[in-house]
Amino acid sequence: MTKRRIALLVAVAALVAVVAATVSPGGNAKSQAKSVSILSLWGGSEKSAFLKTTAAFTKKTGIKVNYETARNYEPILRTRVAAGNPPNLAIIPSPAILLSFAKQGALKDTGKLGLSSSYLNARFNKGLTDLVKYKGKVYGVPAKGNSKSLVWYRPQDFKKYGVSPAKTWSQLVSITNKLKSKGQTPWAVGAGDGWPLTDWFEDIYLRSAGPVKYQQLFTGKVKFTDASVKKALTYFTTLLNNKNVAGGLEGALGTKFVDGIGQVFGTKPKAQLYVEGGFVGGIATQQVNTKLKPGKTISSFPFPIINPKFGSKPVVYGGDYVVAFSDSSESKQFLKYITSAAAGKTWVSTGAVTSPNKTVPLSAYRSPLVRFEAKQLQASTAIRYDGSDQLPSDFGADWQGALQKIFGKPSSMNSVLAGIQKKADRAFK
Repeated sequence: MTKRRIALLVAVAALVAVVAATVSPGGNAKSQAKSVSILSLWGGSEKSAFLKTTAAFTKKTGIKVNYETARNYEPILRTRVAAGNPPNLAIIPSPAILLSFAKQGALKDTGKLGLSSSYLNARFNKGLTDLVKYKGKVYGVPAKGNSKSLVWYRPQDFKKYGVSPAKTWSQLVSITNKLKSKGQTPWAVGAGDGWPLTDWFEDIYLRSAGPVKYQQLFTGKVKFTDASVKKALTYFTTLLNNKNVAGGLEGALGTKFVDGIGQVFGTKPKAQLYVEGGFVGGIATQQVNTKLKPGKTISSFPFPIINPKFGSKPVVYGGDYVVAFSDSSESKQFLKYITSAAAGKTWVSTGAVTSPNKTVPLSAYRSPLVRFEAKQLQASTAIRYDGSDQLPSDFGADWQGALQKIFGKPSSMNSVLAGIQKKADRAFK
C-alpha cells in the first residue's frame, strides 16, 4: 500500500536520522563477514512477518540479518548512499525511486547477483521486472505486494438481492442498478484520501485502453488530455454518481479510505460494494468488524473486464522491491533465498503478506481472502504497477487532486485535464 505509507510518513526525518546513526547499521559489505544489512520502511505486522523469514534464512545459512526500520526511508537511504555507507540491501516501494538509484550507478543488477532472466521469469510476472529495468538490466526483485483490482462485497446480501459477481463492465452496471432498485446504495468510495480514486481510474484505464497505453500514460508518453483518458473517466463518473454512492459525491469526498470500508463492512453498513486492493480484507476483518466471516459476510471478485481484446486477467499491482547495493556473497545468498518458494511459504503463512512469486503454493495462505488475491496475481497475464506511484512525486499528488475535482464535478473534466497536462509537461521534462 504505497500510497498509504506515503500518507503516513511524519515529519521526523531528523529524529529518525539520529536514531539510525546511533544504531549499528551493519555497514557495507566489506565490514560485514557473515552478515547482511537491510533497510526497510516495514514496521508492525509487516516487520514481524519479514523477521520470521529472515530468521529462517539465518538458521539455514548462518548469516545474520541486521534489519533497520525507517519510515522516512528515502532521505535516510539517499544520505547513506551519498556518504558511501549504504546497507547491503534495501526495500523500496517505488519503481521511480528504485530507478533513480540505478541511474546513479548505486545498485547491482540482478545478473551480477546470480539471478538470471530465466530464474526471474519463472517466479515473477515479466511486467513487474520489466518495470525496474535500466539499460536492459533488472535492478530489483518483487518482494511483496497486493492486487489493486478487486471488488469487495457481502455474499449474504448478493444472495438476498439476487445478484452475482460481475465478470464484465456491463454486468457491474447491472448489479449497480439492481441493488439500487432494491433500495440499496451500491457503492462506497473513500474519495477523501484521493489515492483510492487513482486506483479506480487505473483499473478502468488498464481494461479500456490496454496495458501498453497504460504504461505510456504514466511515463509521460501519452497526454492526460488523450481521448482514452476521457473515455476511462466517463466510465468512472457515469457509474459513480450522486445516486449510486453513499453520501453522494460530496459525502464520498469527505470519506477516508478506512471509513469507506466501514460503510460496506461495518456493523451498520450503508453500501454494498467497495473497490480496492487485497489489503481491504485484513483491515475489514481485523479493524473494522472482527465478526466478519470470509465467504459469508465478506468476499471479493476481480475488477471486471471492459475491452476483451486486452485479456481477461489484467491486474493493477502495488508492492515493494528488494534492491542490492552490494554484490557480496551474503547479499547473493539472501536474494536467492528470499525469491525461493520455501521463503515465500514461510513469509505468507504469517497472514501479513501476499507474494507475487508464482512458485509460492496457494495452500500456504491461511486466509481464503488472501488466497484468492494470490491466485489472481499468479494467474494474471498482464500485471501493471500502480500508475500514480510511477509518477514524479509532486505530480502524483496533483493527479490525485485532479481526480477528486472530476469525481466531484464531472463537467469539469476537460478543463481539469488541460490543467493537469500542463503540470505533466513540466514533471516529465
